[in-house]
Amino acid sequence: MKIHERIKQYIDSCGLKLNFVADKSGIKPKRFYRIINGDAPLNVDEYEMICSGLNVEPGYFFKQLFLETKNNVGVNKMVC
Repeated sequence: MKIHERIKQYIDSCGLKLNFVADKSGIKPKRFYRIINGDAPLNVDEYEMICSGLNVEPGYFFKQLFLETKNNVGVNKMVC
């Protein structure tokens, strides 16, 4: 699973709106949508901004916990 897919899954599972996360991240909505949909590359600065907006550590989407959680939906719910 690509990083933008992991971020989108997290946003969806938390019931957040993309506009809200874009605003909290400080990224223009059009650019944010392109990143999340995989239409534009995600650079490190933007990744850190998104993590900050979601209030998660930058390593969160690379951790085994995230990978296990996404495979066991309903068993281990993501912490939002």
